[in-house]
Amino acid sequence: MKMSAALPKTVFIVDDSIHIVDALTTMLSELERINVVGFAREAAEASFYIRRLQPDIVILDIQLQRGTGIDVLETMKKKQPSPVAIMLTNYPTGPYRTKCQSLGADYFFDKSSEFEKVADVCQSLAH
Repeated sequence: MKMSAALPKTVFIVDDSIHIVDALTTMLSELERINVVGFAREAAEASFYIRRLQPDIVILDIQLQRGTGIDVLETMKKKQPSPVAIMLTNYPTGPYRTKCQSLGADYFFDKSSEFEKVADVCQSLAH
């Protein structure tokens, strides 16, 4: 019997900065078995596409054009199974970290000093 290869992990990006979206897309596109399936810049749009696309991993910024990544996190973690949530923010303070962890964030990274850790996590989840 032939074993089939594992399916790629799908990733959806939620960030209001197109520069961050581009940087993440470029970084993740270099990884094996990772497929970026889309992005959103607003909370409502993000929640819609996460429900529709059902990605394996969602990368969330806290501050968005409309709404917050915290709102998106809370909504997406109510459905099971829920995607892996990676918070990537310029607001890595204790209260934000605590709130995100209490809502089910799987990872919480500072954009300025831990950006590359997103790729490490995605790669480890894909294998």
